[in-house]
Amino acid sequence: MARLVRGLPLMLATVLAFGLWAEALAQQPSANMPVENSPFVLPPPGQDQGNVAPQTPRGLILGLLHWHPIASRCNFVDAGADKDTSGVDDPWPLVFVTMMETGGSGNTGLERGYVMANGLVRELEKGKTAADRDGSVVTVWRSAGEPRINVNVNLREARGVGDDARYFGSMTVFWGDKRETVAIAGECKN
Repeated sequence: MARLVRGLPLMLATVLAFGLWAEALAQQPSANMPVENSPFVLPPPGQDQGNVAPQTPRGLILGLLHWHPIASRCNFVDAGADKDTSGVDDPWPLVFVTMMETGGSGNTGLERGYVMANGLVRELEKGKTAADRDGSVVTVWRSAGEPRINVNVNLREARGVGDDARYFGSMTVFWGDKRETVAIAGECKN
């Protein structure tokens, strides 16, 4: 009997711990969410097609990238936009940005461009760079995914040299049969 009395606290502690564990398990939400409740699932074909994004846009609206403080190689702003003069020294929102992939051995990698079109930030691969007949330098950028988007960055003027250079020109975005051109000004780090 004395042994039973001495083992009673251990037995009570074990039962109490098991009860708390079982109660905690009962309060855990189950992982049985139906797929159709996900905000990322598309409706089945033939159902509610009004909410599905069209492959070819009905219009083309360029947006602004609030990129700071993410490191970038080239930053271009809308040259025609007015700078907010409210006294706050925030960086301008950008219309076109490039980033350079850095290799582990010090080699530079691919350069990617970014633009916001119709509310989506699109990643672009750099294509050909060449002079045109007007003496401008045009670089063609293309999206990797669908729907396909092409961006022509046309630089007409450079003021300064090296990392202090400022570039001026235009950016034309093509998406389907839509086209939008904006005057740009910016800088690039070498």
